[in-house]
Amino acid sequence: MDRKKIIFKNVSLGILYKILNMAIVFTTIPILLNYLEKEQYGIWVTIFSLVNIVFFVDAGIGNGLKTKLTEALSLKDYELARTYISTGYVSIAAISIIILCLGASLIFNFNLQELFNTNTLTNTELQRVLLVTLILIITGFVLNLYKSFYYASQEASKVEMAMLIYQILILSLITILLNYFPRNLLLISLVYGVSNILVGLLFTFFYFRKRKQLMPSLKYFSKQKVNDLMGLSLAFFIIQLCMIVIFTTDNLIITKFIGPKEVTNYDIVYKLFQVVITLSVIMLDPFWALYTDAYQKKDFTWIKKTIIRLNKLFVVFVFLVLTLYFISKPLIKFWIQRELQIPNNLLVFMAIFVLIRVYGIIYMNFLNAIGKVTLQMYLYILGAIINIPLSIYFVEYFHLGSSGVILGTIFSILGLSIILPIQTFKILKE
Repeated sequence: MDRKKIIFKNVSLGILYKILNMAIVFTTIPILLNYLEKEQYGIWVTIFSLVNIVFFVDAGIGNGLKTKLTEALSLKDYELARTYISTGYVSIAAISIIILCLGASLIFNFNLQELFNTNTLTNTELQRVLLVTLILIITGFVLNLYKSFYYASQEASKVEMAMLIYQILILSLITILLNYFPRNLLLISLVYGVSNILVGLLFTFFYFRKRKQLMPSLKYFSKQKVNDLMGLSLAFFIIQLCMIVIFTTDNLIITKFIGPKEVTNYDIVYKLFQVVITLSVIMLDPFWALYTDAYQKKDFTWIKKTIIRLNKLFVVFVFLVLTLYFISKPLIKFWIQRELQIPNNLLVFMAIFVLIRVYGIIYMNFLNAIGKVTLQMYLYILGAIINIPLSIYFVEYFHLGSSGVILGTIFSILGLSIILPIQTFKILKE
């Protein structure tokens, strides 16, 4: 396996697709803001982040499948690979049905107007939007298993291509809505949900068209392989549950304690700085399967050299974040084409959050690839326990507004970026 060639191909294509992807996302946001206006935009962002929790509760099947499938393909054991794929689909479908039932029950038993701190939409309208969004997202959730297949097959750039097509669809459809339809959150829900389903179907079809020997089938479903995946994935599952608390509750806390309009400011700043995290993920994702392959073949020299190079690359990300901080206000004004009152604290804390997150991902990627996730799991559990209380404390008692929410997140993930590098160096030293 020529690892350098695989990394260059996936990273270079991934960056190209992601740059185009981000350009389209940045074009879409002001159009979406003009269509929905500030309060409904904040409500939609909160709904979308809530419903997308679905992607974190796959019981770790996605990550477990990525690792196990990589091992099977590395050994050219295609029957085993087909068994893992089939088992993964059946498991995800079962989880999806459970989530749909639980989600629908919660939707119809909450006062959503109070939850979203709004009077612009009735409780019935909010229920309808949430239910439709949930159904569409869950359907896409099953189809999105194709991402694990491409990662395991050393084709991470195809995932970025899929996301590019997804964003093109969204931009096109929202532009049509802005010009021809009145403001309607339900239409936005349909745009995002249907686009995700179409892209999932398309890329699943292309993957199996070239690999008919891996085509999923019910007869290849194995209860034993569910246990194998879950044995590897239990820690991943707990980590994902903790990530829900740490990374997806921010908008809900802001909506509840400050108001949905403030979610708009927070979301715009977060999306701007998210560019740096996205770039780091593009560069690091191809390494997952390569780390697994190198670890299986005991090529520790390559692993050590790779991690040293990635640490040097982190310095570039530091300069990138600092530059983004200093130009953020004029950049946001130019981008959104309207004045937003963004506190300096929010920009400072967001920059710190991004640097901590990117540095941690360097080591999480390696540890996840070799299945050493127990320590990471405990650190995530601690972060999840303190996240919401800390965020509310900073908002309510220090009056930091939305800045307090991201500060709570910083404290929740700080341990990961301090302790996981130590664990990594200890493993490689041994």
